Amino acid sequence: MAKAESYNDLIFQLGDLARDRLPGKPNCPRTMDRVYRAEEALVARRDELAACEQEMNEEDGSWQDFQAQQEQERVGLNVTVKKYKKAVDAIEGKVKEMRKQLSSKKAELRYGEDSLKKQEVKIHDMEMTRRDPMEIATARENLKKNRLKMMRQARDIEAIQDDLNNALTPLPGQPGAPGILAHKRLLEMEDEAEEREASFKERMAELDQAIAQKEEEIQAAEDYLDQALFLLGEEVYQQRISDAQLAPFYPRLDRAQ
Repeated sequence: MAKAESYNDLIFQLGDLARDRLPGKPNCPRTMDRVYRAEEALVARRDELAACEQEMNEEDGSWQDFQAQQEQERVGLNVTVKKYKKAVDAIEGKVKEMRKQLSSKKAELRYGEDSLKKQEVKIHDMEMTRRDPMEIATARENLKKNRLKMMRQARDIEAIQDDLNNALTPLPGQPGAPGILAHKRLLEMEDEAEEREASFKERMAELDQAIAQKEEEIQAAEDYLDQALFLLGEEVYQQRISDAQLAPFYPRLDRAQ
């Protein structure tokens, strides 16, 4: 005995076929507008996903190009550094501690900047929820103090950076000057790579999260389109709209479970 056809499956198939058969015709059901809107929303979400994926590919390509360019430049610089190794070793002994101190100060500044952002959000929430004015005033004062602290840290970093640049800038006629300058450039490249990598990872994480969100939105849009097609199928069946390809569904739906 043949298995009875599913009413829901047939209705969906009918709606899907009606989407192709009825647009622009006098007997087109009103629920077709819902299908149009659902399709437009789905296309928009897919375009947004494609844009995020394209940006991710471009970010990755840019990062790869940056690394390749650095590697190419590094080869020549290393040759020069090796040629003037004694002069470079003497300079490196002076600047190593400064670079370590500079890196630590920069890390403190980044941490402080993140804390400032969180404080600003917290104060905004306190204002929105109408917390105690004295509590808000205290929070604002603490924010002001932390901003001043960040400004002092930024000036300290600038001072250390100036001292480092001076130490890595050879005097006129100084022996091994080409090697010292090459070493200076290598250190600059190292800092550039560190900052670029941090920025790259942060942006890729943001895009990865955005893509996951768009995929969820696409799934929701697809579900909504399926619902719209189902409702279209039901209206077509109720009206038994005259159409050579749609009509065969009506007796099958009459018998369906």
